[in-house]
Amino acid sequence: MGCKKANAGIDFMQYLETDLSLYIMSFLHDPSDLVRACSVSHSWHQFVIENGVAKELCLKTLSGCSNILGTVKGDKSDNRLQTDHEVYATLLHAFQNSEVYTATAIEKEISASSTNSPNQRIAQTLIVPDYPLTILKDSHWSSKGQSHADVPETLTYKLRSGVWVMTEIFIQSFQANLAIYSAKSVRFRIEIEWTYTSPEFPMKQDKMPQGFKLPQPVLCLDGYLKIELLGRVQRHQKDALFYICLSYVRARGHKLFPAFDVMIDERYGKPLLMYNPKKLRCVFKRYPGDELYIYIYIYIYIISEVKTYKRRLDCKNLLNRKRNKLKLSKIR
Repeated sequence: MGCKKANAGIDFMQYLETDLSLYIMSFLHDPSDLVRACSVSHSWHQFVIENGVAKELCLKTLSGCSNILGTVKGDKSDNRLQTDHEVYATLLHAFQNSEVYTATAIEKEISASSTNSPNQRIAQTLIVPDYPLTILKDSHWSSKGQSHADVPETLTYKLRSGVWVMTEIFIQSFQANLAIYSAKSVRFRIEIEWTYTSPEFPMKQDKMPQGFKLPQPVLCLDGYLKIELLGRVQRHQKDALFYICLSYVRARGHKLFPAFDVMIDERYGKPLLMYNPKKLRCVFKRYPGDELYIYIYIYIYIISEVKTYKRRLDCKNLLNRKRNKLKLSKIR
C-alpha cells in the first residue's frame, strides 16, 4: 500500500554498461535499424551518435571504410560526431538504394606486366564489342609466352573518379580456334595502396564471360584495380609456350558520385569522405513504378484535355447549328 508506483517508460539504456549496449547495437544490419534506434529516445539517439554505431555498421558492411580519415558534409557542421553519423548512415542507405552502374567502373588502362605485341595491348580489353560477349571477340590482350605454367601476369586499371562500391568483376578469356588462353585462377587488388585483396577465384577454361562476385562490397575512393592472373593452362602451337589472353574486362558496382566524393588530406595523405546532401537524389535508383506513375499521369492529362477539347468542339458545333437554323427561319 505504501509502495510507489513504477515509472512508465524507463529507458533501460541508461542502466546498461557501454560495452553491453554496443554489443546489442552490433546486431543492427540496416540503416533503417539505426533510424529506429535513434527514434526510441534522446538517450538512444545520443548513444548511437557518440559511439559511432553508423561507422561500425559501415565497417562491417563495406570493405575499405577503414581507410577513411574523416568526413566532410556540405553544410560544414561543427559537430564532428553528428557529421560522422549522418555521413556514414547515408552512405549505407545510398549504397543499398542505388542502381548498379550499367557501364564499366574502369576509366582507363594503366599497365600490363607483359605484352606480346603492340596490337595486343591491355587497352584492347576495354573495347566494348558491338555484339553480345558470348560471341568471339577478335581484339584482345596477350601476355608474352613463358615456358613455365606458374608464371603470373598482372593488369592494372584506373577506376572512375568519385566514390564507388565495387561488387563484381567480369573477365572474358580469348579463344583462338579451339584453344582458350585463360589463367588457372584470378585475384583482385583494389585502392591506391592495395588495401583490399580478394580471395583467389578459380577460372573456367571457357570463352564465356565469367563473373567474380566479391565476398564483401568494396568502397573505392578514386582508386585502382589490379587483376592478378595466376597460372597458365594453354600452350601455343607454334612455340609451345604458355600464354594468357583476355578479350574483355569489366568492373561492376554502385556509383555514389556526386552525392559522395573524396578529398585527400594534405597533412596525413589519407582520404576524406565528402557528402553533398543536395546531390543525394542523383544516386538513388528509379523504380519502374515511378515511371509508371508518370506515364499514367500523362495519359490521364491527355485524356482530360481531349475530353475538354471535344466538349468545346461539340458546344461550338451545337452553337453553329443553332445559328444556321436561326438564319434559315429568318429567310423563310
